[in-house]
Amino acid sequence: MAPPDSRHGDDRGRSASRAIERARSWQGTGHDATPPARQRRSRRVALDESFLAHFLRAPALVGGIVPSSSALARTLSRHAAGFEAIVELGAGAGSITRWLAAEHPRTALTVIEREPRMARRLARAWPRARVHAGCVHERAACLHAQPAHAVAVSSLPFRSLPDDLARPTIVELEQFLLAHPERRLVQYSYGLREPFRFDAPALRWRRVERVWRNLPPALVWVAARAPERA
Repeated sequence: MAPPDSRHGDDRGRSASRAIERARSWQGTGHDATPPARQRRSRRVALDESFLAHFLRAPALVGGIVPSSSALARTLSRHAAGFEAIVELGAGAGSITRWLAAEHPRTALTVIEREPRMARRLARAWPRARVHAGCVHERAACLHAQPAHAVAVSSLPFRSLPDDLARPTIVELEQFLLAHPERRLVQYSYGLREPFRFDAPALRWRRVERVWRNLPPALVWVAARAPERA
């Protein structure tokens, strides 16, 4: 009796070998067989999901269901140009941090983010930045330690923040701006009104730009100490 035909077994063996080689080619030098493009998409999805989860946990503290668009981030970054130091308030998922770090690589960058998990993620993503976890009024020393020629870039949703968070934050921002006339605060809002009212008469808002390519469209404002009259 003739032995069984082994050609099908050989074919199956060669097919298995080719499958193994294809898997190894995806792995590269690591152990994850996920294609690189899919890995990048997964990281972006994870980042967006973390922002959404942050919003769902505390919508009044986040102010928006999606991170700021690149158009808004670039506009805010443009108005932060030319300063010795930048301090970002309420960085969230880092959509604005990304542009600040890329467009101002020689400028000292400090980031204050209330949510500890997001703060740790920001610190890993941008090791050059000094990232502090906590509310702005809790980290006021980081804000006031900035040099005279500094700008604060804020994503804080003042119109939705509870008063026990908004009021002490505004007080610290007033002190930040009043300390040096060169300092600026760059803030965006979704309404036509100024982001919040200053108690100090010397401080003024100026509406500088509307960003249509954002969901929803945003207005960009700059606050500073008004020039003293001669």
